[in-house]
This record gives sequence, structure tokens and C-alpha cells, in this order.
Amino acid sequence: MSLVETCVSIAIISVVTLFAVPSLLQSRDDYVVQSAANDVASKLHSARIRAISRNIDCRLRVISSVSYAIECMDPVWMVTETIALPKGMTIVQNAKPEFHRLGTVAPTATITVTNPKGHQKKVIINNGGRIRIE
Repeated sequence: MSLVETCVSIAIISVVTLFAVPSLLQSRDDYVVQSAANDVASKLHSARIRAISRNIDCRLRVISSVSYAIECMDPVWMVTETIALPKGMTIVQNAKPEFHRLGTVAPTATITVTNPKGHQKKVIINNGGRIRIE
């Protein structure tokens, strides 16, 4: 291979890399926020199952913008688990969803997980106990 062919090959690889890297970084950011939302939904499912199986009330409470806790009433609210979000992620909620003995929820709630670039996923809990991510 000649020097010209080598330079052309390097130029082509550089152009492809130039276009691929931003897309890969965006995909990583989307993956991290989706993963954090999946973790929140998983903890909510766990709290619902705990409420049904132990015949007690359980809830998710946001402690700070970067952590939340699962609490169960036994006979007072006791923290059963504290979870910290991945670096750079924040969490807010509009209510404290409480799972009751039958698996129902009151009040309904939306929990929003956001990354530093402003991309967010919402974990929505309806009054029947259904949990979904948007």
C-alpha cells in the first residue's frame, strides 16, 4: 500500500468515527436513564409484592434528588432499602405511592428520572398498582 492509499484510509476512518461517536454517546445516555427508570420500576414491583405478601403497606419515598427509599409500615414507617441513583441522575416524584395489602395504590404517582442533559423517563403508578415507564 502506498502512502496516498494509507492517508485516504485514515481519512475515511476519521470521518466515520466523527459521525459515529456522538451517536454512541447519545445511546449511552439514553441507556443510563432507561436503566435507572427500570431500577425504580423494579423496586416498586418489589414493594408491591412485599405489601401483598406481608399484609402491610409499603411505599417509595424520594429522600433527596439522587436517592430514594422503600419503606414499609410495621407498625410505623421503617426503611427497608435505600437506593442511590447512578452519578449525574436525579429523581423527583409528585406523590408518595403507597401499596396496600391488596396491591392497590393510593395516591397514584409519577416518578421522573432525569440525566444531566435533560433526557428523562417517567415511571407511572396507577391506582390498580400497574407500573409503567414512558
